[in-house]
Amino acid sequence: MRNSKLYNVLGSLSYKEKKALKKFVRSPYFNENHFLVKLLDLLLIGDNLDKSELWRTVRPQTPFNNLLFRRMCSDLTKLIHDFIAVDQYKKSSILKNNDLLRYFNENNLDKHFWGIEKVQRKQFDSLPYRDSNYYLNKLKLEKEVDDNNVQRIQLTKQVNLEQTDKMLDCFYLSQKLKNYCNVLNYKNVLNLEINQFISDEIFSLIFENETLQEVPAIGIYFKIACTLVYPDNENYLEELTELLDKHGHVFTSLELRDMYIFAQNYCIKKINTGKQIYFEKLFRIYQVILKKGIIYKNGQLLPWDYKNIVSLGLRLKEFDYIEAFIEGQNHFLPVDFQSNALTYNKANLHFYKKNYQQVIELLREVKYQDLYYELDCRWLLLKTYFELDEWDAMHSLLESFRLYLIRNKLLSKRNQRQYLNLVKFSKKLIRLTLRDEKTVRKLRTQIIESKEVAERKWLLEKIGEFEIRA
Repeated sequence: MRNSKLYNVLGSLSYKEKKALKKFVRSPYFNENHFLVKLLDLLLIGDNLDKSELWRTVRPQTPFNNLLFRRMCSDLTKLIHDFIAVDQYKKSSILKNNDLLRYFNENNLDKHFWGIEKVQRKQFDSLPYRDSNYYLNKLKLEKEVDDNNVQRIQLTKQVNLEQTDKMLDCFYLSQKLKNYCNVLNYKNVLNLEINQFISDEIFSLIFENETLQEVPAIGIYFKIACTLVYPDNENYLEELTELLDKHGHVFTSLELRDMYIFAQNYCIKKINTGKQIYFEKLFRIYQVILKKGIIYKNGQLLPWDYKNIVSLGLRLKEFDYIEAFIEGQNHFLPVDFQSNALTYNKANLHFYKKNYQQVIELLREVKYQDLYYELDCRWLLLKTYFELDEWDAMHSLLESFRLYLIRNKLLSKRNQRQYLNLVKFSKKLIRLTLRDEKTVRKLRTQIIESKEVAERKWLLEKIGEFEIRA
C-alpha cells in the first residue's frame, strides 16, 4: 500500500496543497462520492493502516472487498490528478485567458472577448520571460484575434496576420533549435544515430539570417548549435556566454541552467583534448551560475557541482575563494552528503596548500556514506602519503584499497578495473629508483597504453618528477 500510486502522489504534495486538496475533494462539483472524502482524511492523518483497516473505517457496514477497495483508491488517485491539473491551471492566468478567448469567440461574446484580450496583452507585456512557451501562448492570442476579425468581417480593424505569423516563427524556430541542440548533444555523448526532419536546413536558414538571431530564444540556441556543429571555432563559446549574460533574464532559471550546461560541456570537451585554458573558462561559468543562483535545483546544490567547483578552484589556486565556498555552500547540499563533502573538500584544499598533516587528520574523521567520496578520500590519503615519503603507510593503504575494490559489490566493473590499475601502477611507482631509467620509461609506456586507469594524469606527473631528477 505504501508503494502505491495513491501514496506516491499524496507524498508529492506540500502541506498547503494537501489543505487545498481536502477542500477540492469535499466540493460536490468535483466529487460526489463521500467514501473518497473519508479515505483521503485517513490517508492524510498518516496512520500506518493496512487496506482492511482503511476499509473498515471508511465502510464499516460492508465486508471487505479487495476489488472495490482498489477501485476506490483508483478513483481517489484520479481525483487528485484532477486537483493537480486545476491547481496548475489556476496558477497560469495566461493559459486561462487564452481558453476564455476561444470560448468567447465560439459563443459570439464580443464584449467579453475584447475585455479579456486587453487584459491578456497587458499580461504579456509584464511577463519577464521570452522563451518558446511565451511565443506559443502569444501565438494562441494572436490567432484568436485573427479568428474574431474574420468571423465578424471587421474590415475596419487592422489585419493581425503579421503578428500571428511572427509568433509562429519565433515559437517554431526556437523550439526546433532547442531540439536540434539536444539531439546533437545526444549524438556526441551517446554516439546515437537520430534522424532529424529539416533541422539542418533550419540551422542553415538562421545562420544566413541575422535578424532572426536577434530574438533571444532563437539567438542563444543558435549559438549553442554552433558550438556543437563547429566545435573547432572557439569564438562561438564567447558569443554564447555574452548572449546568456545579456538575455539570460528572459528565461526561467531551469531553462537558463540547461543553456549554461551546454557551455560547460563544451569546456569539458576542450579540457579532454588537452586545452588547459578551458579549466579557467569552466570555473568562470560556474561562478556566474552560482552568482545568478541558477545552479541550485529545488534549493539544493548538487554534490558533483560542489565538488567540481572546488576541484577547478584548487587547480587554479583560487584558495581564498574556495575556502569561503566550502564553508558557505555546504549547507545547500543534500543532508546525507554534507558531512563527507565538507571533510573531503577541506582536506583537498589542505593538500593543494601542502598542509599534509592536516589532510591526514581530517580524513581520519571521515565516516563514509557515499561510495565515490570513499574512493576520493582513500585516494587523497594515498597521494598525501606519497608526498610525505611515507612508503610503508602508502603500501599498506594500497593493499587495503585493492581488497576493498575487489570486495565492493556496488562499484561498476569499469570503475573497479580503473582503480585496480591505479593501485597496480602506484605500487610500481613507489618502487622506482632514480638509477633505473629503463624501468621508469617502461612504466610510463604502460600507463599511457592502459585503456582503463584512474588518475592517469597524476601518475604521469609523478613519473615526470622522477625523470627530471634523474
